[in-house]
Amino acid sequence: MTDPAVRRGSPLLATLTGILVLTDAALAALGLLVWNGHRRGNLTGPESATFILLGASAAAGAAVLLLAAVALARGGRGHPAARFASGLAGLRVLAVIVALFTIALLTGASAIVGVLQTTGAVVTAFEALTTLFITRVAVRRTHSE
Repeated sequence: MTDPAVRRGSPLLATLTGILVLTDAALAALGLLVWNGHRRGNLTGPESATFILLGASAAAGAAVLLLAAVALARGGRGHPAARFASGLAGLRVLAVIVALFTIALLTGASAIVGVLQTTGAVVTAFEALTTLFITRVAVRRTHSE
């Protein structure tokens, strides 16, 4: 028998996920600011690489989380969307790992080792893993038996 809470959706979880969409949008804006600083010559490539990655990853994360929020709001009818969002989030985690290794190989250790660069890399990885966790919760909450 299907749980009525699963069928009708979870407005609270959908709202909280919507707040995370706004957070990802703010991180994407931060990445855009760093990219503009790099383009104008105020920042070097190694200084800006992880934060540019953070912005690009956060923009993709906002779309994935928006899809998860819609799935949570729809309840059992949103299960395919939640599964799709979870798959995209998993691919995003892999892409972030590959991108961080690529940044380290192409621009040197200074792109990852500095305090701000390490902070950018850690925030990027943490945010991608958080999105994966949220989408997995959406899959479980929308699953109707």
